[in-house]
Amino acid sequence: MEKIKVQMTKELLFDFLLYHTYSKASGFLVNMLGLGVAAVGGVMQATGQIETGQLVLYLLAAAAFLLYTPLLLRRRAKKQMETNPEYRDPREYIFSENGICIVQNGEETVYDWSRIERTVTTPKTIGIYYGKEHAFIIPKTAFGDRFVPVMQMVVRHIGLNKVRLTQ
Repeated sequence: MEKIKVQMTKELLFDFLLYHTYSKASGFLVNMLGLGVAAVGGVMQATGQIETGQLVLYLLAAAAFLLYTPLLLRRRAKKQMETNPEYRDPREYIFSENGICIVQNGEETVYDWSRIERTVTTPKTIGIYYGKEHAFIIPKTAFGDRFVPVMQMVVRHIGLNKVRLTQ
């Protein structure tokens, strides 16, 4: 059995929301759209089809496409930290052979290993998905020296093919 105490922050939640959004095709396509608008503007200006003022409009549109999602996610992380006890209040994760037990505000919830769909890493967090859009978000720093034993337990129960670890 391994215990991890977690106090989420808006920066860590933002990090996970970025990963969650940009790991999907829609997040990738929004970035491609922004870059495509900038490229079209650059090509049209280079071939003399538009003037510098029009190029500025293309670049502003591209910036809007590229910046909208991160700004929205930063705002969403801040709001979630203020209003959602799941993120605002400290939690304890207990990893055992039976599953993952979450203790928060005096309440315990146990998630059997069969409910865990996959595990992913972001630059600052580990996300353990227990549904398509639902994940436990654990800061990497919270693992301390227990990272290897916890991840070995996760791999043993859900399989290596469902664990995506990156730096």
